[in-house]
Amino acid sequence: MDDDHGELLADRYQLTSLLGRGGMGAVWRAYDLQLGRDVAVKELRLPEHLGAEERATWMARLDREARAAARLKHPGIVTVYDRIAGVDGRPWIVMELVTGGSLDDLLRQGPLSPEHVAELGRQVAAALSTAHQRGITHRDIKPANILIEDGRAVLTDFGIAGLEGDATLTATGMIMGTPAFMAPEQVRGLPATAASDLWSLGATLYTAVEGRPPFAGSAPSAVLVAVVTETPAPAVRAGPLTPTLEGLLHKEPAQRLSMEQLLAQLDRIAGQPPAPHPLPADPARWPTAPAQPPAVPSPRIPARSPAATPAVDRRRLYRRVTWTGAAVVAVVASSFLARDSGDAEYQDNREVAEAMGHPPDFTVDARMRGGGDWARVVYAGGPISGDPTPGQWDGMAAWLEGAPGVETAGIPSTNPTCMTDTVGCVWGIDRRDGFSEPTILSATTRQQDGELVLEIEVGSWN
Repeated sequence: MDDDHGELLADRYQLTSLLGRGGMGAVWRAYDLQLGRDVAVKELRLPEHLGAEERATWMARLDREARAAARLKHPGIVTVYDRIAGVDGRPWIVMELVTGGSLDDLLRQGPLSPEHVAELGRQVAAALSTAHQRGITHRDIKPANILIEDGRAVLTDFGIAGLEGDATLTATGMIMGTPAFMAPEQVRGLPATAASDLWSLGATLYTAVEGRPPFAGSAPSAVLVAVVTETPAPAVRAGPLTPTLEGLLHKEPAQRLSMEQLLAQLDRIAGQPPAPHPLPADPARWPTAPAQPPAVPSPRIPARSPAATPAVDRRRLYRRVTWTGAAVVAVVASSFLARDSGDAEYQDNREVAEAMGHPPDFTVDARMRGGGDWARVVYAGGPISGDPTPGQWDGMAAWLEGAPGVETAGIPSTNPTCMTDTVGCVWGIDRRDGFSEPTILSATTRQQDGELVLEIEVGSWN
């Protein structure tokens, strides 16, 4: 609805037209009567059914956006002028008006050439560098959050930004972001860092040059599974940008390009020195990449059971891996505005997890709340210098299959680094048909600080 048209805010800002609307807010063009200039005003619109706690969380998110952007002064970051409250108490942010639309809007015309993507990328990277130096991680870099005006790329929407030293909006089980552009560590519920922003920028640049995100799926949970378990679909239009994209999209944060390396590569690809180099003022005049055959999808790794892995019926692997991968991150797909569903359910899940004991030769290292009301348990299996032995794989598999409702468990495929990467080696868990009680929904094995670790999440799959 645009029934706020003409409203006067704080006796100063006259709303003139609606620029855009999202699930929880809207952005208006307004006129500042005191300074005689056009501005953008962002309001928070909350559904009536939200409870007081949820409303307070979303208001705090808008305040966080204002505080984060207000700390930063850079031509590539939208400038915040004011934070005000409407007559009904709703918060509004007053900021500079960027009139050129977003990168997401531009990409609807088709993918861009590698040189123009590099030009955009180095502008956004320079803005991100300023934010990171001030202790701020954006946490939601994507085409829709990059505005373009007169050749200038402007980063906006710091609504879920992480502010160093600011503990507000932290909540167990709440993970926010956009699935196709979230870094693997964000999907896993780990803290987002500057390296996470670089991953998201890499996914954004990939989308701009290829015309599609690096990871896709039929549902948010499928996209999240792909982010943590698959390699990006091969780039076919990126040309000289290909090594840069590969350098940004490493699963391990420590292996990604640094900001300095990224800026140097983008400068070289754009063919210009580091000084600003504006694009044509009219985005419609930007050349797009030449027409190419459809991209070849990333080949699937065939299901296999390595010698050190329990034997598994290959006919059941695809169904089980799909279910397990969804279980690993399905809570994340629904938790962008989700609240923990209640202590009672969490306690029930925790009791089931405690009743299962621990795998042979493992001890309980930690018990905590996982996503939503799931119970997460970490088991330590002692020092390890390489991959688990066949006996260790067999022991873990036998213990997992002994859990209530679990029919089979196995590692259908591995890659050489899964034991040491952030995600770990993801188990395929096949539950018995019709079983709906709390059980193991996901399991991963990894090496952490020289120790063998098995981590599970217990809950009801319903």
